[in-house]
This record gives sequence, C-alpha cells and structure tokens, in this order.
Amino acid sequence: MKRRALLFLCILTPVSAPLAAAGFGLFQHGGRGAAQAGAFVARADDPSAVRYNPAGVARLDGFQFQAGLDFQAPVDELKGPGRTDRAHHIIQFPAALYATWKPEALAVPLTFGLSLDAPFWTITNWDTALFPGRFQTIRQETSLFELRPTVAWAIDERWSLGGSLRYVRGGFETSFATEEIFLLGFQDLRFVEAETQAASQVDGLGFDLGVQYSASTWGWGAVLGSGVALDGGGDMETFPRDPISDPAVEAAFNRRFVSSSVSMNFELPPTASVGLWWAVTESLKLEGDVVWSGWSALDRTRIESDGDLPFSPCCAAATQRERNWKDVIGVRLGAEWTLSPQWALGGGLAFEPSPVPDETLEPGFSQGDAKVFALGASYNLPALSFDAGYSYHQSSDRGAHLYNYDVPDSGTYSSRAQVFSISARWRR
Repeated sequence: MKRRALLFLCILTPVSAPLAAAGFGLFQHGGRGAAQAGAFVARADDPSAVRYNPAGVARLDGFQFQAGLDFQAPVDELKGPGRTDRAHHIIQFPAALYATWKPEALAVPLTFGLSLDAPFWTITNWDTALFPGRFQTIRQETSLFELRPTVAWAIDERWSLGGSLRYVRGGFETSFATEEIFLLGFQDLRFVEAETQAASQVDGLGFDLGVQYSASTWGWGAVLGSGVALDGGGDMETFPRDPISDPAVEAAFNRRFVSSSVSMNFELPPTASVGLWWAVTESLKLEGDVVWSGWSALDRTRIESDGDLPFSPCCAAATQRERNWKDVIGVRLGAEWTLSPQWALGGGLAFEPSPVPDETLEPGFSQGDAKVFALGASYNLPALSFDAGYSYHQSSDRGAHLYNYDVPDSGTYSSRAQVFSISARWRR
C-alpha cells in the first residue's frame, strides 16, 4: 500500500533541474568598480569602461590595458527540521581583461576596445547525503566568458557614444535526483533513486549601446543592453545513487538509461542602466546608478533530446523547468576619494533584488534580495595603476518548499558572499 501511495505521489509531484548560475551574475568588474559596488556607469574612465559603459572608452587616450581577477566566495545553506546543509562552492578565478586604443591619425575621434571577462561563473554542490532538495538540484555549474569588441565616438569635449558586440560562450552542467519505477511483474514494482547529470556548451550574441556626458563637476551616463539567448548541445548520463543488488532491476535500469545527446538553454536578461556623478569637492566624487534587469524574459529552461527522455512519469518536469522570473531594479551608490596623486579610496553600497518568485524557488537559485557593502583602494604611478576591491553580499532568508516524494519538506535558505577583484592598469 505504501508503494502504491508513493507511486501516486510521484506522478503528481513536480521535479526540476536548474540550468544557470547560483546568484544573478557578476556585476562588479575591475578593482575600482568593485570598490564602489559597481556604481561606475556615469564615470567609467578606465579600460573596464568596455564593460560598464562603452561610451566611456572615448575618453581614454593612447593604448591602455587592464588585467585582473574577479571572483566570489559564496556560502549557501539550507536549514530544515533537524539538519543544516551547506553547498560546496569551488572557488575559481576567471580572468578580466580590457584593452582600449585611440589612433591619432583618424579624422574621426574614434576609440576601439576589447574585453574578455565572465558575466557568470559559479560551481555549486548540494552533495551532502540525502540532501532534502536533491530532487530539484544536486549540483550546478555555470561558467560563461564574454568577449566584447567595442567602438566609441567622442562627439565633443562632453558628449560621447559607444557600442559593444557581446559574444557569450561557456558551459552549463546540472544534476538532479529522480525516483525511478520499474515494473518487473504483476504488482511487482521496484524503486531506484537515480542521479542525472547533464552538461552542455552554449553560446549567444547580444549588444550594448551607451552614452556619456561629462562636465567639470558632474556628469551622467546610460547603457542599454540586449538580452542574450544561450543555446547549445551536450550529453546526459543517469546512474543509480546506490548499487543495485537485483540483477533484473539492474538490467532494466541499464536498458532504460543510456548516454544521450541533449540540448540546453538559458537567457541572459536585457538591461538598462542610468548613472549620475557629482564632484562634492575636487577630491571627492559620488555616483548613483539605477539598473533594470529584464529577467521576465526567462520563462523556463529545458533539457531536450532527439528521442524520448527516459524518466518515469513522475519525473518529466525534471527537464522542463518553469521559471517565470520577474524584472528587478537594483540601486548602486559609490564614492571615490583622491587622497594624493598616488592614492585613492573607494566605497559603495548596493541593493540587488532577487528575480526569483517564491513559487519557482529551488536550490539552484535560492538567494534572496542582497545588500552589498564595498570598499577598496587604488595606487597610481605615471603609467601604471593597481586597484583592489572587496564587497560583502548579504541576502535575505527565503522559505524553502522541497519535494522528497514521501512527505514534502520545508526549510529556510540563507546566503552570503564575498566578492574580490584585483587589477592592474597600464597606459601608454
């Protein structure tokens, strides 16, 4: 009777797997921008302007190059009845490279730029034994690189325009558990918990358009970014969580689950950013940015195969995940204080809302609204500068609704992260 009840619950219960990064992207790039909580749209005046506002590239003379590392140290926990699970994050260091060049011989004052950095880069494992959310997510990895060729035009001493082409390429990997059912004879049902791993290489194209106005004591900037539809192909494998002792069940499992080719998708949102800066004194500049992210473009994510996917009827939703995310508006405030020709200090605050609604919350995107506190410093030589930025992200707790096929669980997600950015700038 218990097995029949479990079968009935299994058929009715939705299960799903995420296809994107924990968190909602790296919005801080370069030591100066990171130190000011990403509030750099209006004043972008170093090579990282290729990322923040392509119009800012027009103000950079000669050849300039910036290299650094941007990385996160996140902590995600699920607290439930009688247990606490912590995700294992593998810290990696994706490169951030920016270059700009203004030719002297051109009749039109154009500046060219190129960048390579990471809009998403995270590896998360909820791999503790019998993790309550394993039927939604066990592991997910999103590692995306973005290449941006850029051109900017200085219309006059105050106005500039710029545009970037965005080519995004990288990998998605996700794994999730399912309860598989095998009918070996009349009323002879066997149950095997399985783990599926799917990985794919994806890419897509987009663009940014920017404008910047700069007077002596104030200025503003704005950037409009397109969304990027990411699609690609890869492989999927399924294996039993525990060794199968019955040869008949093992044979049935192996017949059902063989390695297969799959396609996967994700959507980076369209964005619109507006920033305003003001020189309070000759040495102190403040900036405020407002950033809209159109995450409602992401309605669902899919794992698709040329043939029929082999999961039991209970588990079809594991490959068709409803997202129904919402648009959000982030607010970022930054300050830079020039202490001397060599030294400058930065600081910032930001509020970054979560686009994930309660009804589609799951372990892969468990973060709540985040408050960000940032600081950093720059050291400048005539042709070389060094920047370091640090920020702490504290997300609000969120209630969890987890499916385990016997009795639905509940709990609370909590998240926090440290973001580090170091970079060096060279000017010629």
